[in-house]
Amino acid sequence: MCSNWKILTLNYRANWLTPVQACNYTRKSAEEKLGLDKPKRPLTPFFKFMTQMRPALLAKNPGISSKEAISWTSKHWQQLDLETKNQMAKEYEKDLEDYKKIKAMYESSLTDQQKEDIKRLKEEMAEAREKRKLRAEYKELGRPKKPMSSYFLYIQSRKDNFKGKDIKQYQEQVKKEWLKLTDAEKAKFEKQAADLMAKYKKDLEAWEIKMISMGRADLVRSKPLREKKPKAEVKKQ
Repeated sequence: MCSNWKILTLNYRANWLTPVQACNYTRKSAEEKLGLDKPKRPLTPFFKFMTQMRPALLAKNPGISSKEAISWTSKHWQQLDLETKNQMAKEYEKDLEDYKKIKAMYESSLTDQQKEDIKRLKEEMAEAREKRKLRAEYKELGRPKKPMSSYFLYIQSRKDNFKGKDIKQYQEQVKKEWLKLTDAEKAKFEKQAADLMAKYKKDLEAWEIKMISMGRADLVRSKPLREKKPKAEVKKQ
C-alpha cells in the first residue's frame, strides 16, 4: 500500500511541480518534521503562475521583497488572457482530484503511532505559533520586559573579562565565581535585581491598565504578580 501511493505521488507531482517550486514558501509541516512523505496539495493557478514567473522576476530584481513580488505577480496575473487562465484552472482541478485520491491512500497507510505523533506535534506547533504571535503583540504594544535576576546581572557585569572565550567555558567560570561570592558581595546584585523588579511591576501594571482602556484585556494577566516570600530559616536543633 505504502509503496503504491508513493509511486502515484511521484507521477502526480511530475504533472505540476517545476524546479522553481523548490523555494519554500511555508514552514515544515508536522509530517515533514517526523520524516513522513505526505502528499502536497497542488498550487492554485495564481501561485503556480507566480512560481513560473519567479525566475524572470528575480533575474531583473534580485533584492525584491515578498510583498513586492506578490504585487508584481498580481498585476501580471490580471493581464493574463482568459484562455490561459481557464486552461490552468482545468489543470488544477485535475491535480486536485489526483491529490485527494493519493492523500486518502497515504492516510490509510499510517500506523496508529504515527497518527498519534502527528496529532501531538501539530498541537505543539499550534501552541508555539500562539506564543510567537503573543510575543510579537507584546513587542509591538510595548509590554515591559521582565528584568534579569541577580545572577544574570552578575554575569553581565563580568562579560568584558571573557571576550573571545568559549561561551561554555565562560558560563562555567562565571558560575564558579558566583558561588564563591560572599553574601555581602551578592547583596549588591540582589538589591539591583529587586529594584529593577519593583520598577517592572509598576510599569507592567500601568501597561495593563492602558491595554484594558484600549479594549485589549486579553493581554492582561489573569493573576497579578506576587511578591516572593523570603525563605524561612531552618532552625538549628
